[in-house]
Amino acid sequence: GAALYSGITPLTEVFSCAPDANTQALLVTRNSGSIAGNGAAWLAYLNAGGIIITEFQNPEAVYNEIYGTAYTSEFVGDCQDNVMPSTILNPSDPFWLANPLTPVGPTEDSCGSDLQDVVDGEGGAVVALGARDDGSVSLAYRTQGSGVLFLSGADWQDGQTSYTDSSRSLFGGMIVARLTAAVSAVPVPALPLWLLGVMGALLAGLGLRKLRKA
Repeated sequence: GAALYSGITPLTEVFSCAPDANTQALLVTRNSGSIAGNGAAWLAYLNAGGIIITEFQNPEAVYNEIYGTAYTSEFVGDCQDNVMPSTILNPSDPFWLANPLTPVGPTEDSCGSDLQDVVDGEGGAVVALGARDDGSVSLAYRTQGSGVLFLSGADWQDGQTSYTDSSRSLFGGMIVARLTAAVSAVPVPALPLWLLGVMGALLAGLGLRKLRKA
C-alpha cells in the first residue's frame, strides 16, 4: 500500500469496508470485499470529510451503491497500472492547481473503466480530471459534504514496475484531498469623480436643511 503514494506521511493500513472517524482514505480495489450494502455508510463517511478512491472496473459500482444510479463498466486501455492519466482534463480545476503533475506517456496508460458516461450523466457533479490516450476518461471526482469520492478506472493495485513517480504523487494528493479553493478578489465598486461630487453636494445640502430646521 505505501508504495502507491508519496508526498505524505506513511499511513497504517487496515483491511475493512467500514471506515470510521480515524480513516484517512478508503481504497476500494477490485477484490477488496463487498460493495453492496455499504452505500449509506460510505455516504456518511464522505459527508464527514472522508476520501474514497476506486480502482480498475469498480468505480461505477461504487458510485451506483452510494447514489442509487445504474451506470455500467466498460473495459478499455493499456494495463500499465498508472493512476496518473496521459491527458490532463480541466487543468484549471482546483485539484490540478494543488497538484501540478506531469502526465504519463501514451504507452504508460492504465486499463479499466471509461468514466465518460458518469461524467456526462451527473450534470457537472462529477468532474473529469484525466483521460487515456484513446480519449476514455480514467479519473474523475465528486465532492460530497466535506469529503471527496475519487473515481479511478485505473489498475493501480497491481504494483508493477511501470507505476511512475507522478502516479505516486497523484495518489498522495488524492489520499489527503489537496483541493484548493480558487479565491478571486471582488473589486470595490468605483464611482466616477463627477458623480461623487454630485453626491457630496446633495449630502451637504441635506445637512444644511437639517441644521436650519434645528
